[in-house]
Amino acid sequence: PLKKAKKNASWEWKDGTSWKAYAEEDSQLLEHLYATVGEKGKVITTEFSFNQEHQTKYELNFAKMSQTNLESKKSRTIRRKGDAAAVVKKAVWEWWSDSDEWEPFKDVDGQLLEKAYVAGETPFSTKKLSWNEGYDSLYIFDFTVMTQVNCDSKTSRKIQRTAAGGSKLFGHKDGEDDGYAGAVGFLSEKVGDTKVMFAGKFEPSLTAALVAEQKKLGPQSLRKQKKDYGPIVSKDEHGRKCFDEMLKNEKEFCGEWVVFYHSYSSAALLYEVQAAVASVLFRFKAEFAALPRLLCAPFHHIPTAKRMLEEFPKWKDQDHNQAFRLVGLCGTSSLLAHDSEAPAKSVFLAGYSVGPLKGVLEKLLGSCGVPAGKVKALAADIIKLAVKSGLDCSGIPGGKKCKSGRSGHMLQIFLRRELCDQYVYPSFPFGVPDKKRDKPLSKYLTQDVAIEGQVRITLNPDVFLRATTARMFTFSADPTFNENRPDFQEELKSRLEPILGSEAVRRKAAKGIFGGDPPDWWSAEDQSDMAKMTKGRYASSSLDE
Repeated sequence: PLKKAKKNASWEWKDGTSWKAYAEEDSQLLEHLYATVGEKGKVITTEFSFNQEHQTKYELNFAKMSQTNLESKKSRTIRRKGDAAAVVKKAVWEWWSDSDEWEPFKDVDGQLLEKAYVAGETPFSTKKLSWNEGYDSLYIFDFTVMTQVNCDSKTSRKIQRTAAGGSKLFGHKDGEDDGYAGAVGFLSEKVGDTKVMFAGKFEPSLTAALVAEQKKLGPQSLRKQKKDYGPIVSKDEHGRKCFDEMLKNEKEFCGEWVVFYHSYSSAALLYEVQAAVASVLFRFKAEFAALPRLLCAPFHHIPTAKRMLEEFPKWKDQDHNQAFRLVGLCGTSSLLAHDSEAPAKSVFLAGYSVGPLKGVLEKLLGSCGVPAGKVKALAADIIKLAVKSGLDCSGIPGGKKCKSGRSGHMLQIFLRRELCDQYVYPSFPFGVPDKKRDKPLSKYLTQDVAIEGQVRITLNPDVFLRATTARMFTFSADPTFNENRPDFQEELKSRLEPILGSEAVRRKAAKGIFGGDPPDWWSAEDQSDMAKMTKGRYASSSLDE
């Protein structure tokens, strides 16, 4: 909360014919904003205490003394009580350094950022920065996800704002992928009933008419939506190339498949290792995509979106709950829409979290069946290989920051339309269900409207390991790793195969991953050669595995 304001400078809102006081922290927020923009100023904020679940934008017009919900368009009259002069309380702006620490901006730069932030000017472009004198580089700041991009060097950094009194605003202060990483060790001895999963062969059931209609409507992200990559991606050659390819994939898959996007950064190495293990054991097509969820025990309890929605009311911490993080992914239903928490075109280059991952890779390898005596050496070898390949490993002991400073990755997830409602539900920030788009969601995604909004995905390996039901593609913001990734996966598998080389070890690994006895369809043979598939075949909407 902000520092206590004087009692004679409080704020109220009009409810019918009576006035009601704002909560103390909201009154302090209003006083700070009023002092910053002045008695005739306007400002947009999402920081009201009553708005933490939804992150709705509110416009405050101090000239008219009004507060307007920019989604519902509902407006209230507000007033300031007291004659005390409003005082601007200093906010602190910081950037994430190459030493993996937060460093403060100089006062003059912090004041410039604060003025743009309070005015709701995002993305904010400027050359007027103290360190930029003589260079004249254009910098773009995105306050939605708190990133800074140098348009000349293409370097991207995370930033944060600390309001007077100590409350911080990060792009994502407790990253979802960090949360998954932190929960990995929890799974090492979990067992469960595998009968709730791996139900059998998928049978397509879409009508030819529906498929033809969807192909006619075209890519999900371009329906009633301009092809606008935003100021950050559009100024970057590699970024544009990645977005072009994602839209090309959408065009190919739009008939039979829906698409979602998941942004991640800190846990990238864990996702890559899981993909390699899944390739060796389960024929996963690791050369095309990382794998965010592999360990199956939590899915015995929450195998579907329906079960997740039944559990969600019990989670006071909502989608930060460990049970969610072990099975769920946050995502968006459009590459181009400006969603309220993590719009794809804002988060792609810099990623979506900052967090240390000490010891987590070792826990994951142990959970995947790697013998205890080989875990430490294998983890060190994998980290060394990742650094050589250009993967940002700055949060991992022994790792390094990638040269571009771009830690972001985008996972493009295609799912058969028949399975959408079983494994995905539409949501607001923090996983709160969005009933307006739940028509159900699969129906909403067939419409000729501007598709937008967040989703929560139950990434059940039963579905997402199989190319007949899900296809995934990884795009990395760092150009070097994006190019090197297929070779990196091959080298990673070559390090895992000797360790998982015997049938007995593979059976032990499969038991650890499934959280119990493997299902009947699983075979103990090395699956990596059978997993291989040409890009042309994998990137086709055909159901052939």
